[in-house]
Amino acid sequence: MNCKHCQAPLEDGNWICPSCGWDNTPEEEDPAPVLPEENTVQEDSLSPDESPTDSPEELPAPESKPVNQKKLALVIGGIVLLLALVAVAVWALTRQDRQAESPASESTTAPSETLSPEETVEPTGVLSREAYAYEGEDITPELSKVVSTMDDATLTNGLLQILYWRSYYDFLNTYSSYLSYMGLNTTQPLSEQTCSLTGTSMTWEQYFLENALMTWAQHQALYNEAKANGYTLSEEAQTQLDTSAEQLATSAQQYGFDSVQAMLEADFGAGVTEETYQAYLELYLTSMDYYFTQMDAMAPSEEEVEAYYQENEESFTQQGIEQDDTPATISVRHILIQPEGDMEGTDDSGNAVYSEEQLAEAKDKAQELYDQWLAGEATETSFADLVADNSADAGSVSNGGLYEDVTPGQMVDAFNDWCFDPARKPGDTGLVETSFGCHIMYFVSASEETYWYYAARSSLGQERSTQYLQDCLDRHPYETDFDAIVLTQVETSTAY
Repeated sequence: MNCKHCQAPLEDGNWICPSCGWDNTPEEEDPAPVLPEENTVQEDSLSPDESPTDSPEELPAPESKPVNQKKLALVIGGIVLLLALVAVAVWALTRQDRQAESPASESTTAPSETLSPEETVEPTGVLSREAYAYEGEDITPELSKVVSTMDDATLTNGLLQILYWRSYYDFLNTYSSYLSYMGLNTTQPLSEQTCSLTGTSMTWEQYFLENALMTWAQHQALYNEAKANGYTLSEEAQTQLDTSAEQLATSAQQYGFDSVQAMLEADFGAGVTEETYQAYLELYLTSMDYYFTQMDAMAPSEEEVEAYYQENEESFTQQGIEQDDTPATISVRHILIQPEGDMEGTDDSGNAVYSEEQLAEAKDKAQELYDQWLAGEATETSFADLVADNSADAGSVSNGGLYEDVTPGQMVDAFNDWCFDPARKPGDTGLVETSFGCHIMYFVSASEETYWYYAARSSLGQERSTQYLQDCLDRHPYETDFDAIVLTQVETSTAY
């Protein structure tokens, strides 16, 4: 099986692409959400190796919860390979009351400034048009039209379709459990729904289009930098590019399409060709390969990381990130014994919760199973063997209840506090009660890297990354003709 995004081969049983992080899981195999303390939307698309802020003064509280293990794997693995999109990910998901891109045919290198309520101007950028979906019978002639230019490079409507729908699918992959809270209905036209993330009248269609245009600009600027500096693709990236046509054909067959063309049109709309997708892959692989070589060269030293933490200690400590021995990540196994029946209690806000009696019964069952395990071999292997038949956590039941690379504050409080107890050591076990039920715990390991160091390194690295990307855009300004843009239509409720 190959990844539908980058065509890299997938290991048997692993739907998360190790190359780009795209989630290829068939819809029926998507496990239910697990362990969120509340419906908290993560306002970033970054991996745990990257801080979702531009400065230490804006460090977020480390309280985001995983959607589920599969989605967490996407965030950990996939977004790492989308770091060229960091600037737009941070900017687009956190901005409030600002205008979009510059007017058509004007140089566009960064988001425009926020306008005060008193100012009134003609809509510009993506806001200059209310809708972009093509209404004619045959969109094919429109796909060759140029909509953006940068140096000698051009962005056609054909390539824009791939970037636009990639933006949409990536968003759904990351936030699928929160779409209703964001007001995004996949069964309705995107141009008829207001995007709740912007604080403006921007529609979801305009939002994803703006994201797609910035994505192209960042990739193209990096691509141009790579070519100007005589960069040669790594062997891995070159092999992936050279075999992409064969892999596309294999993917089409594996996903049940009669041809590559049929698969591409199902994902990106009528008229999108294999030639255009190959151009997208070359742009994507070259820009990302080059980007990572630059980030490796800019990786901060230990002395720089420690100095950075000291310079911004107040900001870090306000977020509970102390310079202590708390590990950056831990790995833990658990078996969730969930109360039986519907939730019979209510919390202070009137929300349905499990009653004390239900939770007590779940704890008794957990204690019985725990005692059974203790009376046996009481090893990690024997613990993992109990998971499949006993745990209610669909997100970890397939891998022996294992959660890896868990960061402080990621899980619900009681679960988190047990895992990050300073006295915790490998092989520790116990019971933990949460609002989900009772968890039988097995502590596997902790990272040698401390959390404060990890947070400082990530924040400093993100500052350098953001600045580097902006410098690239400054060296390669681009222009967009919004009147020339048309968008294909796909079945948004089933396409991702």
